[in-house]
Amino acid sequence: MVEMKDFLKHVDAAHLHDKICRFRGLDFKRMSYQEVQSAIMDVIVFDTPQGSLSILTQMNASYPAGTRFYRVRTLPEDDRYLPLRTMSKVADCWEPPENVVRAGRLNRDNESLLYTAPQSPVVAVDEMKIPDNQHFSLIVYESTDPIFVTMIGATPNVEGLTSEEALKARMIQDFLKHEFIRDVGVGTEYLYRISESITKDYFDLPPDVQDAWCYPSIAKKGSFNVCFRKGHRSKLKLIGAQIASVVREGDNYLFGAKVIAVESGDGANLGYHKIGSEMQQILFPSLS
Repeated sequence: MVEMKDFLKHVDAAHLHDKICRFRGLDFKRMSYQEVQSAIMDVIVFDTPQGSLSILTQMNASYPAGTRFYRVRTLPEDDRYLPLRTMSKVADCWEPPENVVRAGRLNRDNESLLYTAPQSPVVAVDEMKIPDNQHFSLIVYESTDPIFVTMIGATPNVEGLTSEEALKARMIQDFLKHEFIRDVGVGTEYLYRISESITKDYFDLPPDVQDAWCYPSIAKKGSFNVCFRKGHRSKLKLIGAQIASVVREGDNYLFGAKVIAVESGDGANLGYHKIGSEMQQILFPSLS
């Protein structure tokens, strides 16, 4: 924390506020990734006797082995007969092929990452904006080992800092969090250049100590998503997929599974099983 305290001596809160305001007035639609990266750096870097620096407090956490992670895939309206065309292979349960991937919150075009919601399928459903009574695939994984994550948007550790130093540290972290969780819609996908740059430039630890990124859910406040680094899903095993729908009653989500799909035994294809089958009772005993 001494290093952080020394850095914060050279951060002027008013100057930082002005830099944040200038950043938010930029025309990101016309900016390249490199220009976005440079603009972020301009906000959080300050001149010190050791040169131009920015020091952030990294927050890390882990999910124990046995944690379940959820992913939701929408189903095309014309895919209703079993076996489903879009959920027939084991590969359909994992991240999509790179050639179809468009930029997302943590990835660039043609960079395929596995986005999940830990512990609760509700978050995955809301992230995909699934309407009531619409069928979707709820894919379920379970961790075989602890999953080590870097937290994006976490409250910084300000222990040992004065109130003024803590304010400046929070301003920097709040800037990164706010820009990371910007709401992105149709036509504003270029804003993903900001969140992807923040992820890779400031929250990317060596792969031997970080399996994934954990970040606030945009769709369900107070909850989190976990996005796995490329090549790090080896710590997950596929439990199976539920072809399901959901009905919301206030704060309650009523899930209704129609069938389940699991690896058929050949390592490549999915096999379907009815609700009430032995396979369903073994893998998803809570379903009825």
